[in-house]
Amino acid sequence: MIKKHLAVFGLVLGLFVMFANPALANELTSATAVADCTGYTLSVNATDLSVGTTYTVSYTFTLTPTAGGAPITVGPFTFMFMATSVTQTGITAPLPPGATEIPWPGGTLLTNYTVTGSATLTALNKPVPITINGSTSVTLACGIQERMTGGGSVIVDITGAMPVTVNGDPIKVTHGFEIHCNPPNHNDSLEINWPGPHHFHLETLTLGTCVCNSHLLPPEHPDAGFNEFIGAGTGKLDGTTGASIVFDFTDQGEPGTNDTESMTIFDSSGSPVLSFPTTNITFGNQQAHRQGSGKVPPCNPPGS
Repeated sequence: MIKKHLAVFGLVLGLFVMFANPALANELTSATAVADCTGYTLSVNATDLSVGTTYTVSYTFTLTPTAGGAPITVGPFTFMFMATSVTQTGITAPLPPGATEIPWPGGTLLTNYTVTGSATLTALNKPVPITINGSTSVTLACGIQERMTGGGSVIVDITGAMPVTVNGDPIKVTHGFEIHCNPPNHNDSLEINWPGPHHFHLETLTLGTCVCNSHLLPPEHPDAGFNEFIGAGTGKLDGTTGASIVFDFTDQGEPGTNDTESMTIFDSSGSPVLSFPTTNITFGNQQAHRQGSGKVPPCNPPGS
């Protein structure tokens, strides 16, 4: 009797194992993508396949704007393949005819996104993360990256609390900078020096608005898309923190004699220590630049 029960138990256990195994079959072991601002390629590896059976892969990407905002879901998309072996590697998502990658829906990405993704082989399987460009989370720098660089000097009559000159006498103010539109997330630098000696060192750019001003001449590189940089920031005045600045720089072509600047620097109490209106630089040059995959209308003001 005991042997009979054991036999029945063994049969039941065998059936349980036999029917339980398929639930563990047909699994993705990994998924890998190569992505850029225009599109992506995707391949997966799978195991426990039945040779001759057709399987469906489902995958989704999530694009999260680095500047803030709601994430964008791309997918889910699917593609099928027929198993040629129990374990299969390098199963690739098909490309459009003549293409080297699958384009993002809506075309080229025009801002910076953090990209993540996941893929599954069947609805019953747990998703596996997609390794994108070597990581499960990658940032694609696809935005228009505008900046202005330059330096030089101006001769100005100043106003302000610091008695840096005899009343009304012109002084020489020098400056050098590399500043980016649409802060933060950039390494910005700006140094101002004037007699005393006094100096202002930018620590944080809080405003960087780049515009194509129709009342100004075009920049040296019209494809930069702007000829005026309106900025503000905080920093150190003569080595003391808590100072601030507002300024306006322009790029109006070469050789730079039409470029202008204006600024006001405040001490930690909010009192102006250096201030002058729009003035042509007397030495130096200021240039607008654009880099990145995005396109902007060229800055060619009417009448330029």
